[in-house]
Amino acid sequence: MSTLFRDATLVELDPPSVRQGDLRQADGRITSVGRNLTLESDDEVVDCGGAVLMPGLVNGHTHLYSALAAGMPAPPRQPKNFQEILELIWWRLDRAHNLASVTASGAIGALAALRCGTTTLIDHHASPNSISGSLTALETGIAKVGCRGVLCYEVTDRNCVGEASAGLFETALYATELSGKKDHRFAAMVGAHASFTLAEKSLVGCVELARDLDLGVHIHVAEDPCDERITRENFGCGLMERFERVGLLQVSGSIFGHGTHLSADDFARLGDYAGQLHLAHNPSSNMNNGVGYTPVAKATTPVVLGTDGIGADMWREARVAEFKSHDAQTALPFGKSLSFLAESARLASRALGITVGSLEVGAAADLVITNYRPATPLTSDNLAGHFLFAMGPEFVRDVMIDGRWCLRGGEVVSCDEVALRSEAVTQARELWSRMV
Repeated sequence: MSTLFRDATLVELDPPSVRQGDLRQADGRITSVGRNLTLESDDEVVDCGGAVLMPGLVNGHTHLYSALAAGMPAPPRQPKNFQEILELIWWRLDRAHNLASVTASGAIGALAALRCGTTTLIDHHASPNSISGSLTALETGIAKVGCRGVLCYEVTDRNCVGEASAGLFETALYATELSGKKDHRFAAMVGAHASFTLAEKSLVGCVELARDLDLGVHIHVAEDPCDERITRENFGCGLMERFERVGLLQVSGSIFGHGTHLSADDFARLGDYAGQLHLAHNPSSNMNNGVGYTPVAKATTPVVLGTDGIGADMWREARVAEFKSHDAQTALPFGKSLSFLAESARLASRALGITVGSLEVGAAADLVITNYRPATPLTSDNLAGHFLFAMGPEFVRDVMIDGRWCLRGGEVVSCDEVALRSEAVTQARELWSRMV
């Protein structure tokens, strides 16, 4: 089945592009773009009536395991710093997960993403007491909704002996399973928590597995000063020196999450590997955790934009990235956050083996139609002003992923949303009861 989108305002983010025209997709790929395309016999015709049609957005760094966190029990005491936020909140939650709650988290996180026009999720997963099968369980939840995913398991030594080995095994098994599929819906990366929770053998294991499987490494880096401090205490060197020593900086396609407390020297060193690495900027989460502002204006590697588990609204995250750069008095060029979103799509495209985040011929038919009707002229030159100050998820009307409708007229059509949410309530209640 093919779909012909008539009379659309076709919008792409980087370089900014606004044009009028038609677009056709067939079998999940964009096959033609232009004015007055000829109707074909198999076409389902969608008259956009001038509505904005754009590629689905990509969340460049998230944690779907936190999708059932809203309203969860308060920590036993008020955390005083970032380490205690991890210990008293997030590590209690991730240890409580079983495979059923992981699947429910994937589904609920994907539903939230869908309604925001976010069609691909680059996720960093943790469920230390249910490692085996967890990536498949997470994929199952996401797939129920229809989104794409680039998934990894968070390798760490923070809980028990053998935990890192189990995480590496889960990663290798999942990546091997995916290698037999050619649908470009899911991809794997090698996940790692952070330097300060990884023994030398475990970090080396991540690098070696990534090289063996030709995957990138997805790791938290300098989210808080404790990462650098504990790394120096335990390993006698700083983060970048440690990463360089084990070969992590040379692993192509890797994501360094946060980078909030990287020094000028660290950024300079990363610049030597600019073609290999991506920095994931998560401004909303950084504010929520009180860890500070990542000086992305100094970044020497491509920057992707993520929510770090706080929903999947990439319009909000782009807006926060702009505003926070002003607040930190390190203002980015206006509209720079749109290029961060586009870079997230380029990174996901590389992992998935298909172009996402684009309206070019051959790209995935991951498409968003909005009800946004601009009250001022909308052009390629002023797209950033509309995207950051007027557009938003409230205007998302229809979403197609891989040529299949997932949202029509604001209603989820790819799954039984009511049933998924009902199951999530049950799983959340049981998940919270296991938190210790």
